[in-house]
Amino acid sequence: MIAVFDTFWKSISPIAAGALAIAVTPWVIQLIERISAPGGFEVVFSKAEKQLQEAEVTPDAEDIDAFSYFESNDPNLAIAMLRVQVERRLRQIAEEVMLEQEPRGRPRTLRSLVDALGERGAIPKEAVVLLRDLMPVMNEAVHGVEVGSRGTEFALSYGPRILSLLRTSEG
Repeated sequence: MIAVFDTFWKSISPIAAGALAIAVTPWVIQLIERISAPGGFEVVFSKAEKQLQEAEVTPDAEDIDAFSYFESNDPNLAIAMLRVQVERRLRQIAEEVMLEQEPRGRPRTLRSLVDALGERGAIPKEAVVLLRDLMPVMNEAVHGVEVGSRGTEFALSYGPRILSLLRTSEG
């Protein structure tokens, strides 16, 4: 209330500015977690790492082998490879649950695939949240936007766990 009074009836005081900054911090932090611009990728990776650790999944040999042939230090290539492996797994699940085709017969986009499989319960809710958070990073990496040095480490360390998380509901 003080900040509103100070803002609209006279210039804002340092105390009111500080109070306003403290008040908006929780909302600003939520926005920062979803930034998909250069520099924001580190925050996205940290959030995804936390989600995967909480999911407590253990990759099997097939999940690990999906990344074993990767021998580059190019972070964009690593994240692009992660996107390809995730989309491949999602398309396998879509076939298994007989997910209907798009009306015009085109392949579903990654977002459409995640949403449709999530709505059907074919993939866990935590996988839907995780993939929605990672989609901007994966898409921009494919389109040449620099993802930062942690991209390679993230894809190789957590890629098999992401695939494993998608496997948990395949049954």
